[in-house]
Amino acid sequence: DDEPEIREVIEQFFKSREMDVVTLADGSNAVERIIQYEPDVIILDINLPGKNGMDLLSIFKNHPIVSAIPVIMLTGRGAPKSQIEGLVSGADDYVVKPFDLNILYARVISVLRRSLKRSRQKYSEMNLLRYLVRRYTKRDYEIYTKYIDEYEDHPKYWKAFVPDLIIEKGNKYRCYLFETTQSIVEEAFIERLKTFAEIITLWPKPVELNVIVRTKDNERVVRRIIEEHRLPINVKLIKKSNSS
Repeated sequence: DDEPEIREVIEQFFKSREMDVVTLADGSNAVERIIQYEPDVIILDINLPGKNGMDLLSIFKNHPIVSAIPVIMLTGRGAPKSQIEGLVSGADDYVVKPFDLNILYARVISVLRRSLKRSRQKYSEMNLLRYLVRRYTKRDYEIYTKYIDEYEDHPKYWKAFVPDLIIEKGNKYRCYLFETTQSIVEEAFIERLKTFAEIITLWPKPVELNVIVRTKDNERVVRRIIEEHRLPINVKLIKKSNSS
């Protein structure tokens, strides 16, 4: 926030609740400070000198590290249009000045709960990914995934949508997307599936396409969408990933 009085009040309030707080008066070195301090949540004012809050929000959400941190917009703009703009641009919540500190605190706790749930889902997905990678490595497959640094993103000359995992053996590819309840309800989900399906037409070698889900409800939803749009994609339900 660019107002020192507001920064001080917020800082003292959250510190009194045993939270660590770092404040900035402008966004000139915001990304560097965020990477340095690794906050669990960002409270971002729209009206900042230099880069305004909306510009910073766009930078945060396109940054490979900072994008994972939830953002609460704090601003004097109370018009619905401004709130919608912030939320659509990637903010996790929106608080209008003047505000009650207890309400701001409740919003922070709520955002942190959702963030923790997403982190657990991501951890579960990574466990599953590593399990599949180990399994296919033992079978002498070539492995490609953007989520594990030791592997390349995709095979050389790949000219299509890059899935979460690609395995190659001989003249055939298997491609995987990992989907959660949250990702399935996104508006972009169907378009993502259609783009995924285009791999078959763009790649000259045989390709098997698979969507991996973790619950039976998600399996039913994804299977229905695939059937409605006649997409050449398999659905696989894997409830747990083995660590061995």
